[in-house]
Amino acid sequence: MEKPRERAIERGIESLSDAELVAILLRTGTKGKYVVEVAEEIMNKFEGSFVKMKNAPIEELRDVSCGIGKTKALTIKAALEIGQRMWKESLKEKKFLKSADDVYDFCKDMTLMPVEYVRVIVVNSQLGAIAVKDVTVGTANSSLIHPREIFGIAVRYPSSGVIVVHNHPSGNPKPSKEDEDATYRIKEAGEILGIKLLDHVVVATDGFYSFSKSGKL
Repeated sequence: MEKPRERAIERGIESLSDAELVAILLRTGTKGKYVVEVAEEIMNKFEGSFVKMKNAPIEELRDVSCGIGKTKALTIKAALEIGQRMWKESLKEKKFLKSADDVYDFCKDMTLMPVEYVRVIVVNSQLGAIAVKDVTVGTANSSLIHPREIFGIAVRYPSSGVIVVHNHPSGNPKPSKEDEDATYRIKEAGEILGIKLLDHVVVATDGFYSFSKSGKL
């Protein structure tokens, strides 16, 4: 069996399958199993999804039938975290949010989060992001969005408006009745303060929903 490391050196790391990439992190197999076989068992446990693997508790990663230890489980988790941080770093290069599509691209990292987060993006007159902050954390099903938290961030900057983003871990970006009610509360509070709510975007693995694009703001 060709070793993943040898193939990566000869053909490039991009030539490896998902399981082979995991195999490089594991370095060695277990008694009676090649390292690639162990990696394939791990991938199968998480249905071939790195997102599910990253969001799983480390105990669940260690609990695969192949029996990897704590060190190897931590190595995999660390590699996945590096990947997510690299994605966030790449997003910083695109700071002008002129459309809901731009906002979705800017906040795609939120689609990987296992519970609901609310993110406030403060923008200037050119729609450039001058401040980005996650202000609330909810459960897997709901998150509280309060105007006080939103505008507590915005008033610290010479802003032209704010964009609110939150994620749906379910994968479906369709807003709930609670999402709609919260949006209108935030809009009204912004009008009192003189800070416009430019958009509320719900992001998920299946896409996004924009209140502004849908004509509801």
